[in-house]
Amino acid sequence: MATNTFGYVAMREWTLPETAWVRGVMSKFSVSIWTVLGIVLACSHGALAQQPPAPPALTVGDAVVTGFSGTVAPDPAQPRPPGKSAADQTLIDPDGSSARVIDLTRPGFVWDGRLYPAPKVFDVHAKDVGQVFGVALDDQNPPNIYLAATSAFGLNLVRRGPRDTMERRKTGGPGTGWMPGQFGLDRQGGPGSVYKVDGATGEVTLFAEIMLSGVPNPGPALGGLAYDAEHKQLFVADLYTGMIHRLAIADGSEAGAPYDHGVTGRGAAKRAPVAFSPANRPTIASPKFDATNPATWGFAAPERRVWALAVHGGRLFYSAGNGAASAGPEIWSVGIGTDGAPGSDARLEAETPAQPGPYAVPDIAFSQAGAMILAQRAPIAASYDYSAFTKPGEPGVLRYWLKAPNDPPSPGLWKPAPEEYAIGFAGQYRNTDGGVALGYGYGPDGTLAIGACEAALWTTGQNLRNDPARRAQLDPGGPLVVHGLQGNPADMVRPANEPPATSYFVDYDDKFDDPGDLGHIGGVRILAQPCAGAAAVAAAGTAGVFGAGNGTVPGGGSGGNPPGPGCVGPNCGHPPPPPPRACFASKGTFECDTATGKWVYKLTVTGPSWITAISASSQTAGVSVPGGPISLNPASIPLTGPAGTTAILDVCAFDAAAVASGKPYDCCRARIEVEIPKASCRLRQ
Repeated sequence: MATNTFGYVAMREWTLPETAWVRGVMSKFSVSIWTVLGIVLACSHGALAQQPPAPPALTVGDAVVTGFSGTVAPDPAQPRPPGKSAADQTLIDPDGSSARVIDLTRPGFVWDGRLYPAPKVFDVHAKDVGQVFGVALDDQNPPNIYLAATSAFGLNLVRRGPRDTMERRKTGGPGTGWMPGQFGLDRQGGPGSVYKVDGATGEVTLFAEIMLSGVPNPGPALGGLAYDAEHKQLFVADLYTGMIHRLAIADGSEAGAPYDHGVTGRGAAKRAPVAFSPANRPTIASPKFDATNPATWGFAAPERRVWALAVHGGRLFYSAGNGAASAGPEIWSVGIGTDGAPGSDARLEAETPAQPGPYAVPDIAFSQAGAMILAQRAPIAASYDYSAFTKPGEPGVLRYWLKAPNDPPSPGLWKPAPEEYAIGFAGQYRNTDGGVALGYGYGPDGTLAIGACEAALWTTGQNLRNDPARRAQLDPGGPLVVHGLQGNPADMVRPANEPPATSYFVDYDDKFDDPGDLGHIGGVRILAQPCAGAAAVAAAGTAGVFGAGNGTVPGGGSGGNPPGPGCVGPNCGHPPPPPPRACFASKGTFECDTATGKWVYKLTVTGPSWITAISASSQTAGVSVPGGPISLNPASIPLTGPAGTTAILDVCAFDAAAVASGKPYDCCRARIEVEIPKASCRLRQ
């Protein structure tokens, strides 16, 4: 199979082997920045290729996260060519990380909203896999990692210019190819590529090339991946055809005919079929292909466009559009036969809300207790400067439960109204980028608790700590601009943990300097062992996981489901562990501030001498406090909320001098329960 520097040969624009092209460039030695970059990358990769790869070192509790690999900007000291902007000369960074193994096992502190500088122990580079979103792990020891090519981080074009230079292009045309790093630099891959990262050696290989009847994917690339352990196969969603392919895990070969949701799935539900049509197949050889307009990229019709995949209970679950522009995607499932093939019993499982937006669902996770958790992603965008890969929006993480016998009648097997997690401090706490996975809880010392199975929910997201109104509260915990991961107690759905102060935040690239970036993070998988059962799960695993106070817990309580395996929370029949011990004592009383008409809680703190100030946040819906810092002693905390409400305040005590330094600093926390007086606090006349 012939390849070239710019991508998959199926586009037919270029067939010149890469080595010949590089030799030609080197012989001419053009001074173009594109040529110099090409030489450097080719030479540096040749040197790196002689080094043996390192193993991923993936251990229980670690995460595999995908994200945009970043860019290489032109040298600002060099003059730009006439008519060229900085964006015209900015390329994908082939040495940037398209996927990372992140060690989540030892934060060293309880989750309290701080940045967790988790070690990045293994990187997969864009020069090896291009841009990827979907991720899966198999059940080998150590597990292998599978990554799927994506257009979620844009489709970037270049064209060969004079003297074998490269010119960035917004539209297709003769001689146009994929930018290096879009779909890999030197491997035989393209928009339909699935890559395998060997868990023992770290070697990256092209595992499979998804095609339909021998015709490759022209650009939309792939959606989700899901590993089926029972049948040793990998399911792959094709965003161009809408087909779901299954690959034998042994060698990446097609394990049978692809599953066609648009025809077979919709037909089983007595819906009008929507068949695949190759009539409008895009090509980057045509000026109609616009890198800044995703509508020209050739995505499957919404009714047959499948993205998220998950195997659960002997069925393959997947997300698909319903065709209505104002309606959210649907979640479907189909049985997996004894031979591993999807059957003909497809059924609609759930309809996602249309508000605050009809967002795509790129990922699905299931808990042992039976919850179905969906991660949304804002609509795709394609900014030429690489900043926004999604439009502004409010994508959330939703949790569905199966209906109980006494629930009101409604279509389907699932409760029609999902619960929701608070993700990130920005805006309305809906800042996910579309990846979700369940992981372990943490002990009071901030280390992974294997006994607390599925006690943490992890999701990818953007601007996760960026709320200027809470800067005084958030600054002590590190930078506000965090694009990466949020981890929080899995039982704390809104209004609990709103905003998500009981969370860990992990940045993907540790740069913290890109507040305008949107949609730069992709999928996530956590290496986990099967849950050992309710007794093990209910063992003390992490402060804050048990008894979130929201009245809805996995498998019990007001959620309407009987206690079952994996059940945690105050209504599961297991006592919660004691809360973490605070480093200070406190006592307080309410006073009426007649100047404002508000009740003020006067809090006196007794503890180490370095404590000179506090900040406070409310963990109770409908009750608000100003934040901080608030000087001692006593600290005056105005509360706004309904009279008679019992509220939980999260109080952080710290050194005011450390605050003034502008650098991250430690604080010790306590949760204080107060009851707003039932009597009115009246303004002074």
